Amino acid sequence: MSSRRVQVFDHYQYGPRGVLVPGDRFRVRGGPVYVTDDGKRIPMHERGVFVFRAYCVRGAAKWIEAYRPDGGGIIILPVGKSHRSRTVPNLRCRPYRVAGKVTDRVIKKRPGRRQTGGASS
Repeated sequence: MSSRRVQVFDHYQYGPRGVLVPGDRFRVRGGPVYVTDDGKRIPMHERGVFVFRAYCVRGAAKWIEAYRPDGGGIIILPVGKSHRSRTVPNLRCRPYRVAGKVTDRVIKKRPGRRQTGGASS
């Protein structure tokens, strides 16, 4: 049997114009879901902002290696095809989808505008 080597890429194209390169901050959606015997879906996914490190391919397996901007270890985000887990019967291994890059825009409040709340005084 031939051994499959891991191919590591320094970019990941997630759309027609979207490309992640090392150091880019991004968000994801999707991810694994556990379905109980009653049919209740329990999300088992990672959420928040990640920093892109690499995109890896080994055969049919494809994943993004990323880390949290505030520290911590490497997070593996599968982006291949959806499948059922062989070891955990009710686990649906859905792929992550890159929702987009996170920019460091600062939203300024406009002077002279009043905040309208739900309660009137």
